Amino acid sequence: MVDVYRCPNCLGALTAEADSLRCDRENTDYPVVDQIADFMRGSYYDQFDETTVLSAEHRQALERENDGAIARINDFYLPLIGENSLRILDAGCGNGISLDLLSAAGHDAYGIDSSALRRWQWRERVHRERLAVADGAKLPFADAYFHVLLCSGVLEHVGVEESGGDEYRVKPLPNRDDARRAFLAGLLRVLAPGGTLYLDFPNGAFPIDFWHNTRGGSARFHSVNEGFLPTFAEVVRLANDLDPRIAVTAISPNGRLRFRQVRQHWYGRAFALPMQALFAAMDRVPRLARSAVNPFLVIRLTKT
Repeated sequence: MVDVYRCPNCLGALTAEADSLRCDRENTDYPVVDQIADFMRGSYYDQFDETTVLSAEHRQALERENDGAIARINDFYLPLIGENSLRILDAGCGNGISLDLLSAAGHDAYGIDSSALRRWQWRERVHRERLAVADGAKLPFADAYFHVLLCSGVLEHVGVEESGGDEYRVKPLPNRDDARRAFLAGLLRVLAPGGTLYLDFPNGAFPIDFWHNTRGGSARFHSVNEGFLPTFAEVVRLANDLDPRIAVTAISPNGRLRFRQVRQHWYGRAFALPMQALFAAMDRVPRLARSAVNPFLVIRLTKT
């Protein structure tokens, strides 16, 4: 761990203690439990009691998440990344199963998330020593350390306030743009020259959101000016603010989604095949991938 991780505050080297990683410069200890380093020191984005008995509905949701995580890596990102062994970070890796899959494919893979629930789930992972609880804007790695970064379904949650209950609600915070810029800067800092960052999330320019609601797969109609889901133009603007030399390209999401949750609804069953055909068309007409007809963006940022 001391060969890989750095202090997220000063980026200085860490020393290994009995149950922590220590930064002498900051006089700070970062706990290590079950081989998992915790750089958040209790400041998680969620609250989770490890003694909680999960409901049947919650367990079912986690099982569906497993299927989605496996498909995300095996069906979409591994073919994109190629067979050469690379150092990869999955930022916002969720249940961490991506680490096992990327490692099995021969890559030097790591993952971070800022969730207490995820830290609890990671105890089941084969390579949990490569998983860390950390903030994407303050990553505990040296500059230019990774060849590839994956970041799925995270950027939209930066700089907004969300609430559940009977109805899902979200509103942008006054510092939304600054927070998203800092998050993107944190990812790009650890990306090596010539490396690639892949961002994916629902498209804010598309007026229907199937991913954020009180019931999985439900259609949530929203204004394109809602300020929650990012657009391609927003990512271009944020990247240009940080470094105009960064190349930003929207690529086809064909193969990224399986439409399992949305198929629970009649409109999901009716439109799944046409949507798959649209995604396939984006392979041939790439400009469609960044347009408002695409409900799910996959964006490639290349660092020169």
